[in-house]
Amino acid sequence: MKRVLVILVSVLLLVGVAFGCSSKSAAYDSAKYEYAYEPAAEYEPVPAEYGESKNGFSGSAEMPTSASNALANRKIIRNADVTVQTLTFDAFLEDLNAAVGAIGGYIESSNVDGRTLNNSSRLRSAYFTIRIPAEQLDGFLNTVSGLGNVTSKNTSLRDVTTNYVDSEKHLESLRVEQEALMEILKQATTVEDIITVQDRLTYVRYEIESYESILRTYDDQIDLSTVSLSVREVERETPVEEESFGQEVSRRFKESMEDVGEGFRNFGAWLFGNAPEIIVTLLILGAIAFVIVLIVRLSIRGHRRRAAKKAARKAEEASK
Repeated sequence: MKRVLVILVSVLLLVGVAFGCSSKSAAYDSAKYEYAYEPAAEYEPVPAEYGESKNGFSGSAEMPTSASNALANRKIIRNADVTVQTLTFDAFLEDLNAAVGAIGGYIESSNVDGRTLNNSSRLRSAYFTIRIPAEQLDGFLNTVSGLGNVTSKNTSLRDVTTNYVDSEKHLESLRVEQEALMEILKQATTVEDIITVQDRLTYVRYEIESYESILRTYDDQIDLSTVSLSVREVERETPVEEESFGQEVSRRFKESMEDVGEGFRNFGAWLFGNAPEIIVTLLILGAIAFVIVLIVRLSIRGHRRRAAKKAARKAEEASK
C-alpha cells in the first residue's frame, strides 16, 4: 500500500510541476465562467479603438481592419443590443426572419406584444434574442439599420483568451493525471489502494467534465454572437440626427397637424363604428326618460285632482 501511495504522490507532483497546477487556483463563477487568474503577460489587451461612435452609439458596428487583425488569434465574445422603430411592424418582422435565416442564425426567444380585441389601435412592440455567426454580426447590424429607424445600438467585446487558454491547460493536466491514475489502478493490489485511487479518479473525471463544459460554453458564445433586439411600432420615427431650430419647428407643426387629423379620424371611426350601439343606447335612454316624464305627469295630475276634490268638499261643507 505504501509503495502505491508513494507512486501516486510522485506522479501527481510531476503532473503539477509540468502544467503549473499548483500555481493558481481555478476559482470561477459558474454563471459566467470567469476565473480568478491574472492575465498572462504574453496576451495583449483588447485594442482601444472601441469608444463612442460619431452617431452617438456606444461601441462600433464595424471593427477597423487593424483591430480585426489584432483580434484574429484571440477568443472574443461579441454581442449587441439594438432598439429599432418601424412604421410597418408586420413587414419588419418578416424581413427580420428572412435576414436571420439568410446568414445561418436563429431566433432564440421572442416576445411580441400585439393588438387586442378591445384596443385595435394599440401600437405593438417586440423583443428578440437572436443568435448569429459572429463573423456575420456587422453585416446583420447593417441589415437591421436598413429595415427600420435605429435609435439605440451598442456592441460589446469580451476577451476571454486568458480564461480559455487556462481552461485548456487545466483540462490537459487533468487528462494526463487521469491516464496516470489508470496505470496506478492497474498495479493496485489491495482493496484500500483501489478505493483510494478510484476516489481520486472520480474527482478528476468530474473536473474534466466541468472544464469541457466550460470550453463548450465559451465556443458557443465565441462562434455565435447574441443580438438583443427591441422593436417598437410607431406612427412617426424619431429623428436620430440633430435638427436645426427651423427643422424642429417645422417637424413639430407637422406632427401637431397630424395629431389633430388623427384625432378627428379616430373620433369618426369610433362614432360610425359604434353607431348601432349608440343608437340602441339612445333609444333605451329615451324610453326611460319618456316613462319617467309620463309617471311624473300622471303623479302631478293625480295630485291636482285630489286637491280639487278636497277643495270642493270644503266648499260644500262651508255652504251648509
